[in-house]
Amino acid sequence: MFLRPKDQTGLCYEAVLIEEVDARIKFQWLLKDQPQQKTLALVDGHLNLESYLGLYSSAKALGAKVVLLDRKDHWITDPAFHHLYDDYIAIDMTPDEEFHVRIAEAVKAYGHVDGICGIATYSLPPVAKAATLLGLPTEPPEAITMANDKYQTRLLDQDPVLSAMVDRVSDLEECIKDKSFVPEYPLIVKPTFGTGSAHVHKVDDEAALLEAVRRITEVAKRKALIETYVEGPEVDANFVLVDGEILFFEMNDDFPTAGDQGDIDSDFWETINAFPTVLPPDEFALLRDEMHRLLLAMGLKTGVFHLEAKVQNSSSEYRLKDSVYDLCPKEGSVKNSPKRCFTIEVNPRPPGMANCYGSGATYGVNFYDIHVLRMLGDTERIRALSKPFEPHSTIPYNARIWSDLFWLRADKGGICATDTVCSETLEKLSPEDRALITRSCCFYRRGERIPDPTDGVVRLGGFFFLSSRKSRTDILRATAGLVKYNSIPVTTS
Repeated sequence: MFLRPKDQTGLCYEAVLIEEVDARIKFQWLLKDQPQQKTLALVDGHLNLESYLGLYSSAKALGAKVVLLDRKDHWITDPAFHHLYDDYIAIDMTPDEEFHVRIAEAVKAYGHVDGICGIATYSLPPVAKAATLLGLPTEPPEAITMANDKYQTRLLDQDPVLSAMVDRVSDLEECIKDKSFVPEYPLIVKPTFGTGSAHVHKVDDEAALLEAVRRITEVAKRKALIETYVEGPEVDANFVLVDGEILFFEMNDDFPTAGDQGDIDSDFWETINAFPTVLPPDEFALLRDEMHRLLLAMGLKTGVFHLEAKVQNSSSEYRLKDSVYDLCPKEGSVKNSPKRCFTIEVNPRPPGMANCYGSGATYGVNFYDIHVLRMLGDTERIRALSKPFEPHSTIPYNARIWSDLFWLRADKGGICATDTVCSETLEKLSPEDRALITRSCCFYRRGERIPDPTDGVVRLGGFFFLSSRKSRTDILRATAGLVKYNSIPVTTS
């Protein structure tokens, strides 16, 4: 039943509403058997409420009991948040060699649990190992560990790019001296393990190369991976697999960052993610097939997987067209070099909170749902819930809408100087642009302290989500109006 105001005499909005509802409910509503309630042990209570709620809401919607494992003084232990889990187990969360043992022992002591779930990157290998110890559903721990290690991923991918791993600056200096590593600039230097593009540097000479390795090995305390900087459009990609079969796949355009054009001090934090990609079909298929091959080679066959990649020798490039910056076909003659997929990283988990929302709104597949069900071993419901919306006839790659994510940075230390930067920003936009913003989220409120910046790390301050059934150009034009407001304002006292 649809309700409409008495003074609305036209039927156009009702027709659109019926069309949209019909497009969004075409999935398998009924299962052969009634799902039984299961208990899910969730490791890590997340940094804040907004990032926790997505996974928790999926677990509860799927009928699971949530047992949360984290440190005894975590923010979520405040009585105001006790309704956000069924039970709480305080454990030592130090990510050391015994972390998986502590998880397994805590879960075993608790009683019956049907699955263990982690989503923070650092928790994935120990969660997989703990699940294996207890005979619970998981992907192979060695596959999870390999995916988390960017150097091991590069070796498995057998990519022809120049690459090397070093533990310290002196190791690199020795490699350069004996010519076992001959730098070809520009290069990317990044930790072998990490998330959020933290401590990633583009370097153009030996001095910058040595400094980047120093920052990673001495400041971040990580091993450093050095590899060729590959030119070409970058994408984020998400797979839903069951027994290696692709049930759902989507790819979105990850716009260039300051780091792509800057120096060692410029970061690679996301600026815009636009759904769906507008790469041509041959490049779409190339990336999908190559990334799928890599997942299977790793031994990752069931679950949701988030990857990042570039197209080398693409027929597309970023440029201004009709005053809008977007990915467009290259102008003039294009080199006839073979196109190649360069996989940047593999994440054996869903994408971040904002990307989960963006993909869900664009296609209708909730990656948190899939992740919870995989950890419970429920492949029947994974198959049912991996069916996307009915695609829009004028939008490519099975998407229902055009959409994008615009990222807010918390890159200045101090006291947050606004009640909600999102609502204040919306007031500064035109009514037409404001109407395209269908969700916004800010992680800081007035009076809360934003930590001082850490070298090589950018904090997420929030995001805007824009969508349109009509035009990608419209949302990118509106997004351009947000750029001047991309940092959370602070005061020093």
